[in-house]
Amino acid sequence: MYTVNTMRNNRVAVVGAGLAGLTAAYRILKEGKHIVDIYESQPDIGGRVQSRTIQGQKVDFGGFLMYPWYEHAHQLFSDLQIADILVSTPHSDIFYFLDDSGVALRENEIPFPVGDGLRIWTKSFFKILPKSDLAAPDLERFENKTTSEYLRSVLDTQGHAGLYETFFDTVNQGYCYGPVNQGKAAFMMPIVRQIQFHGDIRTTSFFPQGAETLTEHLKREIFSLGGNIHCNTLITGIGEKALTSESKTFDFDSVVFAQNVSHEIYQSLLPNIQIQCTYTRFIAVAVRLPKIPIVGNSQDWGAAFYVPTAQPSFQTLSIINLGALYGAALDGCVLMNIVLRDDETTTYTIADATRIAHAELHRLFADIHSVETLDFVHWKTTMPIAQEAFIHAVRDAHGKNGIYFAGDFLGAPSIETAIATGDMAAESVIAALD
Repeated sequence: MYTVNTMRNNRVAVVGAGLAGLTAAYRILKEGKHIVDIYESQPDIGGRVQSRTIQGQKVDFGGFLMYPWYEHAHQLFSDLQIADILVSTPHSDIFYFLDDSGVALRENEIPFPVGDGLRIWTKSFFKILPKSDLAAPDLERFENKTTSEYLRSVLDTQGHAGLYETFFDTVNQGYCYGPVNQGKAAFMMPIVRQIQFHGDIRTTSFFPQGAETLTEHLKREIFSLGGNIHCNTLITGIGEKALTSESKTFDFDSVVFAQNVSHEIYQSLLPNIQIQCTYTRFIAVAVRLPKIPIVGNSQDWGAAFYVPTAQPSFQTLSIINLGALYGAALDGCVLMNIVLRDDETTTYTIADATRIAHAELHRLFADIHSVETLDFVHWKTTMPIAQEAFIHAVRDAHGKNGIYFAGDFLGAPSIETAIATGDMAAESVIAALD
């Protein structure tokens, strides 16, 4: 427990109670010198960390895997004394459907062309070898290329880069990132480096009672340190030393803006640039099946990834076997990550999610007829697809007029980047106010 300084003078506002905002608030409050208020437009905190109770077990509908190289995240877990709660992710088989043949392959069964692999490795080695901060990557290292453009350049082809590009795209979109012909290599290749050098999914861990373990502990510490969280409070404007909501104006010395980029305030904060950051859109649907379907001649599978197609409105891009992940209480249950490609203004209900999930399951597994929808989340802004010019502009604006930025759009999107940018914003605020 930390001692709360009752003689604080500086007021800090944090806009957004996702991981980046919560981390920034916690780090600033630990200094014991500043008053901190968090404003969140939604009823709950957590952002893309969402744990729901399914059959008595907490299930994550958003980010939950913790890689060993998540340095900022693991330091935060240690500070909150929750590191010991993490458990290793079960080593169940992961299968990939890389074409329309219906053939499921483990990664070690994929027939990657040896020559292409050697060219990618030798031509990329000196670009990937230097460490790039996930939260503040070198924006020039990959020459403004998308991941597709980068792969095609190293393989010296004008067209599709073959199986490697297909695999990258399948994995990226299966994790709810954008297509590789849109996502920039500057943001994705630092993740590839860390996975290659410091641990892939087989080395990950997770919180068995949901990633909300982290956000709830952060909330508890924020309150114990004298901070305040105001949910259902939409901030509509940021002026000099002040925030405006729908009904009030709040005075502050500094503001950490940790909302997603779709928030209209970004344009007012950066009036001279075009906002260059879009988001993928997904629904995550948990369903109970009469039995777990066979994938790759196995019922003991952990996840399946499906190659993205030109399917117009929606498509299942990954499925998680919840029984394999969480245990027997969820046997027969799966979580479907379904990309949405229709009008972004559409709001989905559980009836819509049920209809889509049923259609997708019948398409993927013809023998599945009886399906019960357990819960779903409509992710209107799932993962950011940022452009380098926009990130340069945000970096240039950081700290001006007492406004600081945090959020995983600033780097390679992940739990680590959200926490790291929260740490970075807090450090900047603390240094400026001391």
